[in-house]
Amino acid sequence: MTGRERSREGVRSAENSERIKRGEEADKCDRRLSFEDILNFENHQTCVKEAALLEYFVSGFWWAKEMNFNSQQISFIMALLQQLLDNIKNKQSSFADNFKAFTQTVLATRQSPSSETKASFLFTTDQIKAITDYFKTSLFQHYRLYEYLFTHREKQLLKTEKCIEVIDPAESAAPLEEGMSADLYFHYMAPPRVQTPEQTVQESLEENVEEPGKAELEESPGNHVGFSVEDVREALEEMTQEMLAKLQADFTEKLRVHEETYISRLERLQKASSI
Repeated sequence: MTGRERSREGVRSAENSERIKRGEEADKCDRRLSFEDILNFENHQTCVKEAALLEYFVSGFWWAKEMNFNSQQISFIMALLQQLLDNIKNKQSSFADNFKAFTQTVLATRQSPSSETKASFLFTTDQIKAITDYFKTSLFQHYRLYEYLFTHREKQLLKTEKCIEVIDPAESAAPLEEGMSADLYFHYMAPPRVQTPEQTVQESLEENVEEPGKAELEESPGNHVGFSVEDVREALEEMTQEMLAKLQADFTEKLRVHEETYISRLERLQKASSI
């Protein structure tokens, strides 16, 4: 709070004290006082701060009335209420400092201005004890709450961000068993398999090895002599089983790789959705 703002608050506090004094004098006729207008609390029905301060002053005023204090004594009580609030608001006084200021202000009413004249005190000893008890239960017992009323609080905006990973359609999973067959899927719909340079070299070597064998079989027609139909069938069955076993192994390996990939992605999506 700057010096200019503090001076404004001091002027405003002085004006409030004067208004309270004038309001107390006007209340002699009808014992009613509109503190909302005096303290300029227009939003006390919706603002917690204004409602608490209004209750603070109204309770102090009616307590002084119940104690049968005169006009000067009630004015002192209202000024003391305002002074202690100003210490919290402008000076950020601690509990001990503010209680010390309260004690000094109250005890000052028992000091005689001159030793020669007859002492005339504003309050009696019993009244000072009652004032001390009232301020203990009304203000000092809830001192932290009044500090909280005048504490500036920064507004914090909290936000959460969620990152959702979208599955690439080019790497979609193979169809289930109730869908199309695996042969049709891999033949017509599956993305082309990307071959590494090592696989390309290995396939070319296998083709070079198989071609001389085919040429020898074609050049020697006599090799076909002496084989029965059963021998050819058994040879074809063995070749077919070997080819099917190889295809089955390749197919199983592909399914395993796809399954591991999508299980890991589903786990990441579940973790992201649970955050």
